[in-house]
Amino acid sequence: MELEPEVHAHSHKSGHSLVDLMLALSALVLSVVSMIIAIENHHAMKQLVMANSWPYLRHESSNVGSSGDAVALLGLTNAGVGPALIEKFTVSYQGTPIKTTTDLLRHCCVKDAGDVTAMKANMITGSMNGRAVAARESAYFLQMKRPGEGPMLDHWKALDDAREHVSAAVCYRSVLGDHWVTTSDDFRPRQVDSCDVLPGPAYQE
Repeated sequence: MELEPEVHAHSHKSGHSLVDLMLALSALVLSVVSMIIAIENHHAMKQLVMANSWPYLRHESSNVGSSGDAVALLGLTNAGVGPALIEKFTVSYQGTPIKTTTDLLRHCCVKDAGDVTAMKANMITGSMNGRAVAARESAYFLQMKRPGEGPMLDHWKALDDAREHVSAAVCYRSVLGDHWVTTSDDFRPRQVDSCDVLPGPAYQE
């Protein structure tokens, strides 16, 4: 009994090697184009999400409170559309790095330790490092309401005059994990890899 010869299946070809090659190249090109489009769409979506959650912290210095009363204010305002987490905040006075509120008052306003203590008793101070600032909100590290009269009024005036010599820099993180740096000398935000790039000691309350 004779066995029938085994038949093997072969892929269909057009019969023309050039046509087969062109079809294969076309499929490859379509795959590459599809991949590029997918990458571009991903990038566009990432940019859109970033734009919709981008924080922008800028230095704020004023002598008028939100209710119109005379208050010396130093801090930051989030002019962006997303929350900002402050990772490092630095302050300097006339180019000298400042570490604490006491240090700032001794440089700008009073020399006597008792006057420093008295000024701090009339202030509201706050820590900035590790603080979250919501969009369109402000965070202050120093607030002092103008006294009615007496020696403390002179101290307040000294602080008010000193505001223009106070510089600040901040490095903060968005909800997406990207890091930004702004300074009172240059409000343009600069994206950085981490807050380690911000020099100087962190300002403490």
